[in-house]
Amino acid sequence: MSSDFCILFDRVRDVYMTITTIGFQHMQNESGTKCSILTALVQPAPPELIEKCQVVVSGAKSLLVMSTNSVPTTIAMKRTKLDSIFACMNTDSSFSSHVQSEQKLLKFIIPNEAGYMIRNDIFEERLRGCSGIHKVVGLVEPMEFVHWPQFPQQGLSQLLRAAVCCILIDDDGDSYAQLENTIESQLIQQLSLQWTSPKSINMRRLAVVGEVRQINASWRFFKAAHALGVKVVAIGPRGHWLGKGGAVKLAPREASIEIDMTVDHGLSRRISNAIQGYNLPIHGLTTVTEFLLIPVAQAAERLGLPTSPSESFAKSVNKHHMRSELSPDSCRLVSSLDGLVSQITSNERNALPPGPPWIVKPCFGWHSLGVHKVTTLEGLIKAVGKVSRQTAFSRTGEISKDSGWQTDVLIEEYCDGPEVDCNFVLLRGEIIFFEVIDNFPCTAESSEGNADSDNFKETRNVFPSTLPPSEVATLQEALHQAILRLGFRSGVFHVEARVRNSSHQYQPGVDGEPLDLRPNPIHLAHDASVFLIEINARPPGYVDTCATAYTNGVDLFALHILIALRDEYRLRALSQPHQARRHVAISAIQAEKSGVVASDDPWKDLEERSPTIMSRVMDPIMNFGKGDIIEDPQLSTTPWLAAFTVYSLTSRAETLSICDQIKDDFECKID
Repeated sequence: MSSDFCILFDRVRDVYMTITTIGFQHMQNESGTKCSILTALVQPAPPELIEKCQVVVSGAKSLLVMSTNSVPTTIAMKRTKLDSIFACMNTDSSFSSHVQSEQKLLKFIIPNEAGYMIRNDIFEERLRGCSGIHKVVGLVEPMEFVHWPQFPQQGLSQLLRAAVCCILIDDDGDSYAQLENTIESQLIQQLSLQWTSPKSINMRRLAVVGEVRQINASWRFFKAAHALGVKVVAIGPRGHWLGKGGAVKLAPREASIEIDMTVDHGLSRRISNAIQGYNLPIHGLTTVTEFLLIPVAQAAERLGLPTSPSESFAKSVNKHHMRSELSPDSCRLVSSLDGLVSQITSNERNALPPGPPWIVKPCFGWHSLGVHKVTTLEGLIKAVGKVSRQTAFSRTGEISKDSGWQTDVLIEEYCDGPEVDCNFVLLRGEIIFFEVIDNFPCTAESSEGNADSDNFKETRNVFPSTLPPSEVATLQEALHQAILRLGFRSGVFHVEARVRNSSHQYQPGVDGEPLDLRPNPIHLAHDASVFLIEINARPPGYVDTCATAYTNGVDLFALHILIALRDEYRLRALSQPHQARRHVAISAIQAEKSGVVASDDPWKDLEERSPTIMSRVMDPIMNFGKGDIIEDPQLSTTPWLAAFTVYSLTSRAETLSICDQIKDDFECKID
């Protein structure tokens, strides 16, 4: 390499920084895109060089190549790339004095092979939270063609032009030598995927139907689409936030189409008509909303767009059909409370599944709403009567005039083994991604809960599961076959199950260690088996999907988008997890009482009080804002007050400890 160095300058902001090479090496990554790492020292330029820049350069920004024996010459570089490098050097919202006053260490990733970026923010996604890395900024556009420098002998300037990512190294007092091995190891582990495609990637257009979440719980879906080079056309009801001009930066979309979203037999036709009436070709159609899966699949079938069979979605959404296909003896459908009472009083054989206890739930529903655990026949009859009066997919509990929204009641056998969430990504029947998450005891199963409870809100999820490999393998095989039996071959699936006769159980540790899934001291006579709860033919909820991305580097929203477009190359590439997975936990915070939220921003307040502990928090969510009314928090229909995700690069125990500390320190005033 040449011994030259470069000056990055911004005449408008009056910022002039020299970049000097201090290291260059090819990354030893056998399974991913071949690349090299350029390490550079960045520091304020001396006055004499600034003076030369001002004389030679006419533009506001440029890359200046300097050598001791030549006149300064400018090298063309995309303005957006220069802006991004400046953004990476900057650690706060202002450029000027902060950028120029410090010496910084940067790493640049340069591809060793030519190809098209499969996702332009892949480095930010995969390197988030790495030790020793302060900031990661991508330097490429979606689907951009990248390659090794055409004239590498010209030195640093050509390498910077070819760079696809800029990384700011932490300045925490440790020497660079101490950090180097850690950072190099993390780069190899986190970038162990093919992040370029040898073939060009065509722009695709995706119609997204019925986004029911607010922007703070959906923006990563739209961000993923943009990073993939996918243009989104949003289809929804009149007045929806996606149809308004705001939030375009957080949720980029090409257009919004308003239709009547009443869930009736005509909805699929209205969706297909909207797509046919759009003036540009649409290549895929999808939704992440449970009650829209069937009509969206029907519309895709009518239009000839990629989809799983609508009949398969019908089986998965109807919890009785799903259970009947897979384990008919574990559940009973109740269409009439009088009929159930008659069967029970006459001691009719097989009137009920094994029990007590039993689980009572709506045949159609979501978010554990309307789910009851009962331990007596009296409690069973009461719960069935209550659930039968509820409306499917609603928090109101009021029956709609549309009979299609009413729901039969399902009575299920209860299994007390540890509950897990299992996320699958299938392509033509093959598992290309799988993970198991420990789902801690819900509110109905906590020690302070009543024997009969109608509150099944989740409390904590921890990634990855601590179950033994044999039980994880049992879950994978049994649940994979269950998905296939419903008729699915490709898709993202969020499956809930329990492990019967597991070798592990939830219990506190010694010396005040928090509740966790630990080995059962009692040896069980029977082998572990799988008790299926439900199969959701969609990605998990927003916070859970974000946590999977942090744990594994796999964005299930992106994979859901690619499946709808049948983009198999990128689907396989982006399904590759990190070589070393992190410890991640999602924890929920319940309001202490009903009332009106008086706090402006509890998460911002906590960050100001405890910045160190909040540095471990990702995607904190508030379900209620200032002025919102919180109903009785003990009701299953009242959402959690807040939720958050934390991570540890060290241990699961540290993750749980951080969760407990945050819950203790979190403050939200409710009047």
